[in-house]
Amino acid sequence: MILFFLLFGANSAAQELVGPARTVPGTLATFEIVPTQEASWHVVTPGTESTPYQIDTGLSKLYFASSEQGRYTVIAGIVDEGRPKFLVKAVVNGDEGFKPTPPPPDSTSTLEAWIRTQTPLLVKGGDWIAESRLVADCFEQIVRRIDEKSIQTPQNTQAQLQIALVAALALASPTAVTDWMPFLTELSRQLENELGDKITDLEELKKTLQTVADAMKSLEIPKIVTNTPLQVDTPRRQVRPFRHLFSQ
Repeated sequence: MILFFLLFGANSAAQELVGPARTVPGTLATFEIVPTQEASWHVVTPGTESTPYQIDTGLSKLYFASSEQGRYTVIAGIVDEGRPKFLVKAVVNGDEGFKPTPPPPDSTSTLEAWIRTQTPLLVKGGDWIAESRLVADCFEQIVRRIDEKSIQTPQNTQAQLQIALVAALALASPTAVTDWMPFLTELSRQLENELGDKITDLEELKKTLQTVADAMKSLEIPKIVTNTPLQVDTPRRQVRPFRHLFSQ
């Protein structure tokens, strides 16, 4: 039987990351924190080219322009009540149907790479780094219980994993379960793709859950990269999760 995640009302954030959802290649776009607050900025690019951007002297705005079409992600790291939080905004530069050339494959597994890139984009809360350790612990807890034979079927694995995740995230914050819902829903699809017809093989399932745990523990806050400065004048200091997984 599929368990449903508990839903909690989300509190509106004190600050918002404001900027355009679509830009014209080569033209200047502005992203800013409202109300004004200093931030650390990072731009995730769709390809391999560096993204030219410039940060306002007050650190509350980012000026962005790129000739490379595709979907970009602007990330602003702020401090709210003494705790680090991340505000994220996706922006399409140019034609939405444009498909950039995918980066060359590396030695990292598809699942690990997906977790590293998508966790900061899909998890809505600002405490995703700390909460990702809790999520990793839940997956490792299930792996240990499979080894100990207290979990002996894929169906029980699903049920016990959902219980562990809900309990851990609900204790983390009132909104953590809701914040992680988009990520967990997409993760279930990735697990199905990874396992394929081995989805009912408990040993293969255990290995995949351990891969998820290891990837979650390796997550880091995106590093701020100094990119090519722009020549512009800047103002001065102004589900059901696991819907298909382990189907009976």
